[in-house]
Amino acid sequence: MEVIYAVAAPLAKGGIGNLAYHALKAINKHGYLKKVITIGKSEVELSKNGIANIFYPKRVRLPCLDAKRWYYLRNLYFDYRVKNFLKEGCNIFHGWNSQCLSSLKEAKKRGMVTVVERSSSHILTQMELIKEEYKTYGIKRKPELSVIIERCLKEYEVADYISVPSQFVYDSFLKRGFAKEKLILIPLGVDTERYRPGEKRDKIFRVLFMGQVSLRKGVQYLLKAFSELKLKNSELLLVGGIGKDFKKIFKEYRERIALKHIPWSDDLGSICCQSSIFVFPSIEEGSALVNHIAMACGLPVITTFNSGSPVRDGEDGFLVPIRDVQALKEKILYFYKRPQEIKTMGTNARKEIENYTWERYGEKLIKAYERIVISKH
Repeated sequence: MEVIYAVAAPLAKGGIGNLAYHALKAINKHGYLKKVITIGKSEVELSKNGIANIFYPKRVRLPCLDAKRWYYLRNLYFDYRVKNFLKEGCNIFHGWNSQCLSSLKEAKKRGMVTVVERSSSHILTQMELIKEEYKTYGIKRKPELSVIIERCLKEYEVADYISVPSQFVYDSFLKRGFAKEKLILIPLGVDTERYRPGEKRDKIFRVLFMGQVSLRKGVQYLLKAFSELKLKNSELLLVGGIGKDFKKIFKEYRERIALKHIPWSDDLGSICCQSSIFVFPSIEEGSALVNHIAMACGLPVITTFNSGSPVRDGEDGFLVPIRDVQALKEKILYFYKRPQEIKTMGTNARKEIENYTWERYGEKLIKAYERIVISKH
């Protein structure tokens, strides 16, 4: 079996490039990797055939060319270039959603099995959830360009299979009428050696959030819940950049509560180890890896089903409904009043997340490849 894999992101440098890197490690380990096509300079070696890098000029700063339009045009160019590498032929072509429409069509024309990776919920589900939040907070701009939405939908239709990272995403496709047979559910992993439990050095009840501080992540409900609880000897720590849609809300709360903010950190493990609980009340995700990191560091997690988390309700933490301030208050207070439960559920979380390593993610991907290739013959 031979696989050509294309992702418009630098490998092993965070985001989708990091996820793709772990997928490619497994494909290469089994000798199935024919070519990986990526952007920018990659310092990782994965295949005897090497890595095909595509380079771009720096983003042109024009009033009509904002970040969304720049990435749309960049992905169009990437997709156009990827087609040239498909002339070599292979068994499976694996691309990423919104980056591979022309490539998918070319691959199918050449008899390849096609897989599109979708790292968030179905694009229409995603847009509905974010639009609801924007409406609540008076934001009039659209969360995504219409051309990108159309492109995502066409790729779903063209691809033989859609790979998704969580039950939430899987369900979002089922609700849109997709057959189970077209969906591949492969939960993501985490580096359980890099992220491990550590000793907390103070007695502050520290509630941690990591990720972009934005409406989509539901941080507005966490801020409201924490401010209403008024817990003594406690603080809320937000780690991540402040989204444009959140600057006003953040400023209002920063003046009212014990709130600390770290814009960026490459040492999330240490931050987790100095926290009491992790809260991630996201409105829409694919599968937020910060939940995995917190669990690996031995923190109990309060999150939503929509976050795509492996958290087991009542064992590793709690699953709460989206936009539910009262539920957030109740669960934060539960841990505040029961320090022993922080330890117990944190230990459970660490043990459970050991089932979600990147190695297991890779093995499941390989089994999926082997299954779909056999089914096509």
